[in-house]
Amino acid sequence: MILPFPHRSRGFTLIEVLVAMTLTGIVVAGTLRALSAQKRFYARQARILDARHAMRASTIILASEFREVSAASGDFYFLASDSVGFRSTVGFGIACAIDAGNGVLSLSHVSGHFRTEAGDSVLVYVENSRDEGDDSWRATGVVSISTTGPSCAQGETARRHVTVSGSVAGVWVGAPVRLFRPYVYALFEMEGRWWLGRRNRAAAGGYVPVAGPLAPPVDDGLDLVFFDTLTRTPTWDPSIVGRIEINVRAPTYRSQSDPAYRDMSTSTYLRNNR
Repeated sequence: MILPFPHRSRGFTLIEVLVAMTLTGIVVAGTLRALSAQKRFYARQARILDARHAMRASTIILASEFREVSAASGDFYFLASDSVGFRSTVGFGIACAIDAGNGVLSLSHVSGHFRTEAGDSVLVYVENSRDEGDDSWRATGVVSISTTGPSCAQGETARRHVTVSGSVAGVWVGAPVRLFRPYVYALFEMEGRWWLGRRNRAAAGGYVPVAGPLAPPVDDGLDLVFFDTLTRTPTWDPSIVGRIEINVRAPTYRSQSDPAYRDMSTSTYLRNNR
């Protein structure tokens, strides 16, 4: 008995395989192109968010510093469009004991950074007599700050003891004491990028980055505009500044040759502004 030879099933032809491979390649290429475009989109959004964060941090830091500055009290050292020097408030306390002979103020209710650096000064409220007409603020340099010294008059714990270079005559227990440090804020370059930096004006050393990166000075990474208290017009006189406009610019780096800058502005008024 002769059995019939089974019929072999028909396979794919070469043309069909080539067509399938071509279609698969088209689908894979389209998918990779979409994923690549999505990756570039998210990377660009991340760069934009980084730029906004750098600008927001810069404006918040400068605005908070400027709000504590009093032009009428001589807090400014100099004004420039891309840098500024001023006496910055870094600490606060209440005088709880006064050693007039040694020029020592014992402080309670201390807040801020009470440590000695070059150029530090204090502003002390001087009561003098009970007559309000002779009250004033007195500025004097700081010689040293320690945690040991005279006890408070009312039994409170003295947190810091500040030795000053000037007179403390007329200062009463309960007088507010403000600690200042001479700071300069400006743009500076570090590792090929520009940052908002701060340094002690009276001490040796360079800038410390506080926010950034920002655009370089040539592209107006930081632009400060100072306005007169009375006329509300731009001024370079540090004694009459009442408002400061802060303009910053940061790169999103669309490419190495195209930084694609973003801008942000804010405005703040100074302490004791009239």
